[in-house]
Amino acid sequence: MNSLFQGFLNALKARITPIWTRIRLFTNPTYLKGEVLRRLIHYFRKMTDVRPRDKKDYYGFFGWLVSKRLAFLIVICVGMCAAFYITVVQPLSVFTAADGIKTYSYNSIPLRFTEGKVRILAKSDYLAYEGMVADGYAEGQGILFRKDGSTVYEGQFEKSEFHGTGISYYPTGQVQYNGTFQHNVYSGTGRLFRENGSLEYEGNFLEGMKEGEGTLYDGGNNKIYKGSFSKGNLLYTDFLGKSTAAANQMYVGPKTVYTDDTYFVVDMADIDAVYYGVQGEENLADEVMVEGVYVLKDHFAYGTEELTHVAEVAQIMGDAIYEGNAYLITPEAVSVHIMNQTELALHGDVAGNWEQYLTDAVIVNGYDTGYSVYIYTYVMDDLRYTFFCKDRSGQFEMYLIEKQE
Repeated sequence: MNSLFQGFLNALKARITPIWTRIRLFTNPTYLKGEVLRRLIHYFRKMTDVRPRDKKDYYGFFGWLVSKRLAFLIVICVGMCAAFYITVVQPLSVFTAADGIKTYSYNSIPLRFTEGKVRILAKSDYLAYEGMVADGYAEGQGILFRKDGSTVYEGQFEKSEFHGTGISYYPTGQVQYNGTFQHNVYSGTGRLFRENGSLEYEGNFLEGMKEGEGTLYDGGNNKIYKGSFSKGNLLYTDFLGKSTAAANQMYVGPKTVYTDDTYFVVDMADIDAVYYGVQGEENLADEVMVEGVYVLKDHFAYGTEELTHVAEVAQIMGDAIYEGNAYLITPEAVSVHIMNQTELALHGDVAGNWEQYLTDAVIVNGYDTGYSVYIYTYVMDDLRYTFFCKDRSGQFEMYLIEKQE
């Protein structure tokens, strides 16, 4: 009996031992790691073996045969690269605030597919934008912020550019411009302010510059000039041919009138210019007409350029029709006298008898007619330009604009 039982145990043990051995093997961490690694190596070897073995292993593509395994490998690689890009290079970085507005990192992938109101964080994690977006762009109403939290711009956007009606601000928070924009610059109608809050200009703009009709204001918000502008510069030529009454409607800032027996000269202090007319000349309106404008600046605006030497002027206007020494006439003596009230210009002040009988009226009883300057005269677009220099060096300190007869 014992022999029979012992044989049964031995048979059972023979059956259970291999099973138990397998269980212990399959639950051994070292074996499991090795087996997984072996199977992965085998899988990747098989996957990277892109050599076709049969015609069925090809895809037909416009007459070309492409290995199916190679195509599969490429898809896997692209997928892995995309996963790395999304998780490491371009993280999602999306969270929702208590007010329900989602906040995105500036380089967030989901932002490119979002529409509606959002907040966007800049690279250094400050709030850079709050407003509407579409297709990855700021689109519609929004606010752009500086790193310190101050507002750069508030208004309409198109493809992440200032476009439409909006307001730009100085870093101090003071309004800089209020009006219409195109492609990030002032364009259309608007109001330009100084950093102290006073209104500087109101009117038309183009490509970020004053262009067309507009009005200038002084630091006290008082209107000083209403007329035409080009490339940000006041067009002094608009005064030419107008009556002094019409000129006085264009320039309404502080002025001083100088007269003698021949000339009527008006200093327009706030726009650095002097215009003159000849008294007693006959015309249909029986008024003194503006014959010329002296611009009391040592630079000449041509488009967006500022020319400071007659050599630069010659490149634009061609050869001078006259150059040489010249004595001053009354409007020129007045202009030199005005410039020398603030700084030394040309050969200094013109000695003269300036009789001021009103706060804004002066009679010129005489001046140094031997005062000499060196001038260069050019003609362009039916206008005559004369540049006044201390000597032949070509460095001018004021210029005259007249109509070419």
